Amino acid sequence: MRKIAIASLFVLAASFSLFAQKSSDRLDVFGGYSYVRFNPGQGASAINQNGWDSAATFRLTPAFGITADVDGSYNSQNGANNHIYTYMFGPEFKMHTQKSAPFVHALFGVAHDNVSSSILGTNVSVSDNAFATALGGGYDWKASESVSIRLFQFDYLMTRFSSTTQNNMRLSVGITFRPKFGRGF
Repeated sequence: MRKIAIASLFVLAASFSLFAQKSSDRLDVFGGYSYVRFNPGQGASAINQNGWDSAATFRLTPAFGITADVDGSYNSQNGANNHIYTYMFGPEFKMHTQKSAPFVHALFGVAHDNVSSSILGTNVSVSDNAFATALGGGYDWKASESVSIRLFQFDYLMTRFSSTTQNNMRLSVGITFRPKFGRGF
């Protein structure tokens, strides 16, 4: 939870310098909190994981862009620590209005899962990589020319660890900003 607070404060502090600058219409940068409901499958109970989500979308047109999304979520139960990271890319369609921007995306990539525990004083760790996809969308509310508040982003997050499909959900909230770059961008 401390990492989430520090990351959120960093994104917020970095965005203050952007208020006075003219923003770019070509790049959206998002950072915020992420909640993942992870369903391991094979009869195991679903677990709640908290973490962070970050994304950068390069706009090819005002409505269409390519998104790179990186997410980390964490859970600790009964002495076991579970960390899941996703690295996904894909198209995003966003409809800008004067004060809002609803969007949808289809992201594809990989997930990395790491489970560690201490058993009789010995640290044990198991890792696995798998295919991942996130299908969903959200809603950004425009707070200023360069900053929007992501009121929600909801994704069906599918992973495929151990040749078993996990049907998960991810909910994210945070800040989207459009950084200023050099002239002509």
